[in-house]
This record gives sequence, structure tokens and C-alpha cells, in this order.
Amino acid sequence: MEEKYGGDVLAGPGGGGGGLGPVDVPSARLTKYIVLLCFTKFLKAVGLFESYDLLKAVHIVQFIFILKLGTALFMVLFQKPFSSGKTITKHQINGSLKILGRKEFKDKKLNDPRKLVRN
Repeated sequence: MEEKYGGDVLAGPGGGGGGLGPVDVPSARLTKYIVLLCFTKFLKAVGLFESYDLLKAVHIVQFIFILKLGTALFMVLFQKPFSSGKTITKHQINGSLKILGRKEFKDKKLNDPRKLVRN
């Protein structure tokens, strides 16, 4: 019975050099990523050190609030959500303000939000 597969797994389709093995990457491009990785590891270590000192002075709830607020502000600046997508029209803004200005909404006696919709 003839073997279906060859014995040399690393041999390529032509029988010559291997199809598997290390990939050639230009060293300049790789160096840039290694430096970036080391920089982020350094920033993480500094952040852990500073957060340890900060937690000695601040309550955990306040610390988490400050942390979430800082990351949210960073993401807003990074993603620029206000400069892309559809803009809200004046009609939509006025409709939202009308809903917030209604008596039922101000009294907080509203149990069913469908009551806000008037036919």
C-alpha cells in the first residue's frame, strides 16, 4: 500500500525548502514594535505604582470613577465621535427637550414611558 503523505512534513510542495518556518521581517519594522511594547510595559508599571499610592489616600469608589472618567475622555479624544456620522437636527433636539419639559416627566410619577407618547 502506497503512503498518502510524505515523511518530511517541513518540505514544501516542490520537495525543496520548507513551507513552514520563520518569516522574514525587516528588522527596522520589528524594532519599532519592540520599542513600542517596552514603552507600554513601562507605562503600565508606572500606572500600577501610582495607583497603589493613590489608593492609600482615596476611597476605591472614587478611584474607579476617576479611572473610568480618564479613560472615557481619552477615548473621546482618540475616536473623535463628534466629527463623524449624522448630525442631530434642530427638530430632534426640540423634540427631546419637549419630552424632558413635560409635567409627567418632571413629577417622576411616570411608571410607563409609553404615556409620554401622545397621539
